[in-house]
Amino acid sequence: MRFPIPSWAFDSVIYQIFPDRFFIGNGSNVELKRNLYEKRGGRIENWDVPPKKKERSEHVKVFYGGDLWGVADKISYLKELGVNVIYLTPIFLSNSNHKYDAIDYFKVDPQFGGIKALKKLLKKLHKGNMKLILDGVFNHVGKENVYFKKALKGNKSFKNMFVFYEKHYRGWWGTKSLPELVLEEISVKEYITNVLIKYLELGIDGWRLDCGQDLGPEFSRYITSKVKGFSSEKYVVSELWTYPAGWDMVDGVMNYHFRENIISYVKGTNKNFGLYLERMYKETSNILTCWNMLDSHDTERLATIIEDKFLRMFAIFLQFTYPGVPVIYYGTEIGMDGGPDPECRKTMDWNENNWDIELRDFYKKIIKLRRKEPALRYGGFELLNNDPIVFMRKTPMVLDNLIVYGNIYDKPYELIVNLPDNRILSGTEYVDLFNDEKYYVKGGTLQIRMSPRSFGILKLKNTIVNNYDQYKRIS
Repeated sequence: MRFPIPSWAFDSVIYQIFPDRFFIGNGSNVELKRNLYEKRGGRIENWDVPPKKKERSEHVKVFYGGDLWGVADKISYLKELGVNVIYLTPIFLSNSNHKYDAIDYFKVDPQFGGIKALKKLLKKLHKGNMKLILDGVFNHVGKENVYFKKALKGNKSFKNMFVFYEKHYRGWWGTKSLPELVLEEISVKEYITNVLIKYLELGIDGWRLDCGQDLGPEFSRYITSKVKGFSSEKYVVSELWTYPAGWDMVDGVMNYHFRENIISYVKGTNKNFGLYLERMYKETSNILTCWNMLDSHDTERLATIIEDKFLRMFAIFLQFTYPGVPVIYYGTEIGMDGGPDPECRKTMDWNENNWDIELRDFYKKIIKLRRKEPALRYGGFELLNNDPIVFMRKTPMVLDNLIVYGNIYDKPYELIVNLPDNRILSGTEYVDLFNDEKYYVKGGTLQIRMSPRSFGILKLKNTIVNNYDQYKRIS
């Protein structure tokens, strides 16, 4: 038995923000905020200086000044793009710029504007019918965590929350700065539950769970039960880098498996791309509310991993047409590049002269299409051809069905595909939403012409002739 999935999740287009690198709000600048960082061991950097990896991970103490005020200031930009959900990487008190090493989950970091800025952001988002998802890092804390410091002093009430050996303690992947919590302990469960409820009561719309594999299925189920106990309309998504099937105790996973399949396909090393997409769809019960990932704060940026612009746009096209919720990593829509962490966490470029306007317009178009076409939000998946990829997004209403195709090759293709839907009548016209080309069904088959390096979406058109509707009794 599964928990209920929020009704709004199917209609979501998510925008991921790394708060320190997005925008400095309230007309401020990093110099004016210098004391917020330096008094806690950090140093500031100018906005246009790219982040670089440093010895002993010193780059995690470099701050650019972005905050929640800044996110609130840029909501109009996000609405124009078409997104309706923001996912923020951690915002809780921490001395690092990434804040995956929390000191206190009950405090929103003053570097980001504190609880006041979060409340303003929530108010502004909800007024614009947008949602907010926070990042819950519940597998581990930072070594400066208030409870961990008490445990180190021998306080038994807190020592049981962590794993202590004779001369050391257990850290995430052996990292001393990230002591792991003992998730089975009642006090830990109460601690995490209180954090979950505090921000749900404040008005957030969901949680993204860090390190889903370390939380494991049962604790993930526990978290989901607490969130759904508060409201079934709250969204729970887990960070997982696995095959997505079987993780149905949460509403969805960050589908990096989808990302790896697309990248390998456009690079020419995955000849079973369509078959793999089909298998993933059939085996993943919550696929419609898993996140379709192409890049994030943990990966190279899309423009770096796929330099060819057509192939990159093809990947984005599939991100929005394959079942699942598309996630845009801030700046990807304007063509920002960046290598591995911390290079992928560069500051948002607000100089429009540097933007890839064509790419941004493409994002706006595909987002608008997804918002308009029900098949792209909740339609099923029927593979019609493996390579070049052709598939149907099938819905309860036949007139809402779509056929998606893509040809990544330098030569044209002409294919006959079978349409596995007995409601589609012979003579029916399909129109390509990208180039207005017309196709006609013949006995449950369709002949599709693909230009070199092209993609498109075919929409069924019910042509009324002499006031006669051949679909009058076909739903």
